[in-house]
Amino acid sequence: MRRGILLLPTLAILLSACRNGGSAPDDLIVTQETTEAIVFVKTTAEETLNRSWAASNLYTLAPIAPDGVVKPLTNFTGASISDPCVSYDGERILFSMRQSGDPYRNIWEIGADGTGLRQVTSGDGHDFDPIYLPSGQILFTSSRGNEMDEYNHSPAEHMHVCNADGTGIERISFNQSDDFDPVVLPTGRIAYTRWDHFGTFNRFPLFATNPDGTGTFHSFGPHGRNFFHAYPMSDGRLIAIESTMVNEDAGPIAVLKTEAGPADPAPADGTHWDVLTANVNNNGAPWAYGAFKYPHPLGERNFVASYTLPAADDAEVDYGLYTFSLRQDGAGSPEDPATLSIIDLTFLYNDPLTNEYDAQLIAPRSIPPVIERTVDLRASSGTFLAQDVFNRTGAADGQEMPRRGIDTIDRIAVIAARPTRPGERNEFSANDFEKRALIGFAPVQPDGSVMFDVPADTPISFATLDEHDRGFVVKRTHLYVRPGEKFLKCVGCHEGRTSGEPLATNLAPMAAELPATDLNLPESQWRIINYETDIAPIVEAKCADCHIERITTRNEVAMDDQGVPFTIAVTETIPAPGDLPLTSELIEGGEMMAEFPRAYVNLSGEPEERAANVVRPAFPRRSLLVDAILGLGAHESTGAHPDPAGPYALTDEEKETINFWVLLGAQYK
Repeated sequence: MRRGILLLPTLAILLSACRNGGSAPDDLIVTQETTEAIVFVKTTAEETLNRSWAASNLYTLAPIAPDGVVKPLTNFTGASISDPCVSYDGERILFSMRQSGDPYRNIWEIGADGTGLRQVTSGDGHDFDPIYLPSGQILFTSSRGNEMDEYNHSPAEHMHVCNADGTGIERISFNQSDDFDPVVLPTGRIAYTRWDHFGTFNRFPLFATNPDGTGTFHSFGPHGRNFFHAYPMSDGRLIAIESTMVNEDAGPIAVLKTEAGPADPAPADGTHWDVLTANVNNNGAPWAYGAFKYPHPLGERNFVASYTLPAADDAEVDYGLYTFSLRQDGAGSPEDPATLSIIDLTFLYNDPLTNEYDAQLIAPRSIPPVIERTVDLRASSGTFLAQDVFNRTGAADGQEMPRRGIDTIDRIAVIAARPTRPGERNEFSANDFEKRALIGFAPVQPDGSVMFDVPADTPISFATLDEHDRGFVVKRTHLYVRPGEKFLKCVGCHEGRTSGEPLATNLAPMAAELPATDLNLPESQWRIINYETDIAPIVEAKCADCHIERITTRNEVAMDDQGVPFTIAVTETIPAPGDLPLTSELIEGGEMMAEFPRAYVNLSGEPEERAANVVRPAFPRRSLLVDAILGLGAHESTGAHPDPAGPYALTDEEKETINFWVLLGAQYK
């Protein structure tokens, strides 16, 4: 029997006993036979979201015990290494590496015994997160798409596949921001954390896709909760790290109970996931009870994870390796819900001079089924079918509930994202929204169904339109179709998503029996509506003359100390109507802190002079500006503004332009 793992009954004992790798008292040591090995990363700096550039190497620990032998699997000087993935036969390991002096990070492979090192990918862009696919191909994330994310405007990584020898690289995901940590599910599909940043909507849910990029859709995660480093467990659930932060993948360990549905929306009763380390906060440093990363199975209900003891900030963290086991109470049925908890937490290994990350078992594992490829690269488009735009359960995302038979929705707007490219100046917006373009419109059938063709491999979103062409329900995430794909998963707009398949209310949609509306249009035919070229001429011709501050001077009589009257000039500033000056002078403002005309800043959703916005970018039905020009809402009794009978009356075309400009996100250029 090998003297084995330190079983710590509580997190409090762990915190006091194992700081900087210190041992627990001998009476807490139990014996446990173990002969298998793990591979992990040792790096000289803290890293977030697998994006470390610090010096690092791969190491093995065998057997998996505190007195196991740690050996280097790679021995590079100045290289940055991350993201190990063990092959299904347990004999090879993929990893991401940038060697010292190399311009790019690429995918490499090495034997589990340290032999057979080879480079898999090469070329422009940084490659991360490699995994073996059941088909024999390799999937990885890469910035070689030459696009920037929607938040930091840093190079964005998207999923790609290639052959085992690195040939035939093909991009399969078309998100506007990053895709992280792909993993093969027991079904053969791919789960991954997706950065969903759509204006003010900023989250990291789990998405799922087929290995060829078809069938991509939200898989798990409500608004306000993010999940990182997800990995399937033997019972089909997922173990992951819970976080409420943007770009922070540390926090408590959670088990996602996927049998209860995708948790969108999710109650706060533990139905959809259990937090196993409740003392650990999910909102970033300081880490009063430490923090976890990279939970990974070692076998039936046994796991390894990276853990740091308490730290005041990220500069103080020291991640080491710990093991733990899970206990389930309850059968997991609706009548007897499952509750999961950690029954032991065990110090395994820590080098106080490095952080240890991403430990994985070196052992054979079963190969999931191969999902056959259906992409037809000869096609330039794909098809979306939405069964029922009125199928909407609650207003969990803060939007309205269209009422069948009451609210008129007879068409939808289809909108394409326009990625930001490296070197592009960040002066296209004063608000949170990125560049978008209107592809066109598709009719909604009387039963609420709609079907349309769109350009393949293009991130798009939709908005149902009311009788005034204002966005009613706006889809705040980007979807896409691969060439030749028919995407039939949409049964509603934020429809009920509990256990099992979404509840369908229209099993025989009329749109499916009609030709799809052809919106497979080239970019040259998309409609881009910007303030600089489209809205500014309207504002300058119809609004600026009135919406200015005015300075008046009048004479008043005053008395001096001797009671002698004299005349003084009094200057008074009269605010612009509605406290909304619409001048063209340049001011610094907005999310990008660039210079924009004052009129644009005050109409973009980032006001300088007003406490409340007159525009809600992407939401015309909530925008005072749209109500004013159409004579709706608060202006229904007083009429449209400007006066339709006056010299500054807006034309129908100008009203439409302003309305759709708001729908597209109120961009500057």
